[in-house]
Amino acid sequence: MDRSPCGILFVGGVWLAGLLAPPATVVGQIPASAGQVWKTYDIAAYVRQAGEGSQRHVVDWILQDTGYPAWHGTTPASLSADAQALSCFHGPEMQAKVEEIVARFVDDAATPHRFSVRVLGLDGPGWRAEARPVLVAIPAATPGVQAWIAPRETAAAVLARLRSRSDCHELPTGPVLAANGLPATLSGGRKQPYVQDIAPRPDVWPGWQMQSSTCDEGLAIDIQPLLSRDRTVVEAVVRCRIDQLERLAQVSLASPVNQQRVQVEVPQVAAVRVGERFRWPANQTLFIGLGLVPWPVPAQNVTAASLLTDDKRCDVVIVVEPRLGGGP
Repeated sequence: MDRSPCGILFVGGVWLAGLLAPPATVVGQIPASAGQVWKTYDIAAYVRQAGEGSQRHVVDWILQDTGYPAWHGTTPASLSADAQALSCFHGPEMQAKVEEIVARFVDDAATPHRFSVRVLGLDGPGWRAEARPVLVAIPAATPGVQAWIAPRETAAAVLARLRSRSDCHELPTGPVLAANGLPATLSGGRKQPYVQDIAPRPDVWPGWQMQSSTCDEGLAIDIQPLLSRDRTVVEAVVRCRIDQLERLAQVSLASPVNQQRVQVEVPQVAAVRVGERFRWPANQTLFIGLGLVPWPVPAQNVTAASLLTDDKRCDVVIVVEPRLGGGP
């Protein structure tokens, strides 16, 4: 729930006592000078299929699609949802947009569409020289990020060639099936221990102890695809988070008891954050190139001592293939 100092109202799943309540129990009035009306939309079919709490994905998509200022401006507005219905208080134009978005989540909920998602890491960008002629570029907003589409058969051949390369690595999760409107996460990583500090311990010899901590290294990619109502276009929100420990800087500290010099460590971390929204024909496969970014993912089928080196960089490629109607 968010209420600005000037009295503008936004409701996110909570009724505001004295100002807004469910239609059956009206305890106050909100100005509707801009033509706002109260409407509810049935989302029970989607929530049943997607799981408990999935109504938040409908709310989040509406806010992203319509823009947060539309709900926090000078016009009072409300948006909330539970497992049965989404409730909206806004003008007719916004209600039409909300109705269209809700329909994209609810239509065909009994037989949800699927999207196969893979994440590959290539040791260098050389793969593009061979694959680029058969890929069609589409816009990407983030510097360094590129995106292409290709027909399903062409894309399958490109993917097979990429996976057959000796310098190709794939997230250990392998392909993941994302459901329509429901985010899916592909991830890999590890915890790196280090000595963070020293602390007094009068109860043990020599009167102090090392304090250990861990630095989380890893790569996590969230994909939330949503099919258009006519099933011809896919939109997908793609979020990528990469954290890699580059090195541990050594610092010599004096112990709190006998001034003995003790080495502690300070992590130097490389972090990558990507947030993009792509739109492409539903009969095409999407390729997203993140560029040469950290790849802090343990190698597969090896012992812990043979993990990839800390400064590993890969040309990371995300492949999203629509499989409409739950087909193969």
